[in-house]
Amino acid sequence: MKRSDSHTTNGNSRYLRQVGTVTLPLAMQALQAALDKAAELSVRVSVSVVDAAGHLIHLAHMDGATLQSRDIALNKALTAVGFGFSTSAWEARLESRSAAVRQGLPLQPRIALFGGGEPFLQHGVTVGAIGVSGASEQEDVLCARAAVHAVESLLGEPVQQ
Repeated sequence: MKRSDSHTTNGNSRYLRQVGTVTLPLAMQALQAALDKAAELSVRVSVSVVDAAGHLIHLAHMDGATLQSRDIALNKALTAVGFGFSTSAWEARLESRSAAVRQGLPLQPRIALFGGGEPFLQHGVTVGAIGVSGASEQEDVLCARAAVHAVESLLGEPVQQ
């Protein structure tokens, strides 16, 4: 079975949609930007980059970063790609929700509701995300945003709204 990453030519395009997503080269650049920021801040982190479907594309675990930071970084990336906004925004978003949502959402698997997860958006569509964990929440956010800026530079346009 042949896979097409562009468009259909047999008239069935109304049943399929073209989905943009990050590639390994882009993921590597984003990840390196996050690692460079971590080194600048003298912190040890894990970094995960996922594609638009939440598949892990690239992972790095700095020497000395905690074991748990790997899973937390992936959870942050999955949360950002799944909801399409920064994991830093969850605190404010949950304030207006019911107690059941505020208590239940954090218990769901693969959810991280604190800073360090950033989506990559292109033309308002989520094309991937990055998650950073291992330092303070603020430092994780700085590392993740460094990756977002690197992606913006590579694509020549803002990747977040």
